[in-house]
Amino acid sequence: MATLFGALATVAIGLTPAVAHTNLITQTPEANSQIASWPAQITLEFDEQLQNLGDEKANFLVVNNAAGDQVSENDETLAGNTITVTLSPNQVQGPVLVYYRVLSGDGHPVEGEYTFTYGIGLETAEGVVEEETTEYPIAVYLASAVFIVSGLFFAIYSYRRRSRI
Repeated sequence: MATLFGALATVAIGLTPAVAHTNLITQTPEANSQIASWPAQITLEFDEQLQNLGDEKANFLVVNNAAGDQVSENDETLAGNTITVTLSPNQVQGPVLVYYRVLSGDGHPVEGEYTFTYGIGLETAEGVVEEETTEYPIAVYLASAVFIVSGLFFAIYSYRRRSRI
C-alpha cells in the first residue's frame, strides 16, 4: 500500500501544469492612458520571444479609432519579444482599441486587447450605465384591461347560454 501511495505521489508531482504562455509587459501608448498627439506606431513588449512562421502571417496588431475605422497598417514587424505596427494619420479623437494576437515562444497563440484615449480631457462613455425605463403608455394598459374584461364577459355569456340549452 505504501508503494502504491508513493507511486501516485510521484506521478502527481510530475503532472504540474506548464504555465509557459507569454504575457504583455509594456505597451506604447500605455493602456488606459490619454495622449495629446497621435502616435506614428504602436509597440507591444512581451515577456518571451515571439515566433514568426515565415511567409504565413501569425502575428496581428490591429488598431481601431473611436469611429471603428482601422488605423493600423498591415506591416507588423517582430523583433525578439516586441511587435510594432505603423499607424495611419487619424483625426478622430476618443477611445482607441488595440487588439493583438501573437504566437508565443511555445507555439501557442496569445490574444488580448486594451484601450487608450486620443485627446486630452475627453469624456468617454466607458462606465456610463443608462437606466432602463419600463414605462408603457397608458393606452397599452387600457387596451389590455378592455381585452381582458371583454373576454370575461364573452366567457360568462357563452357559459350561461350553453347551460340553458
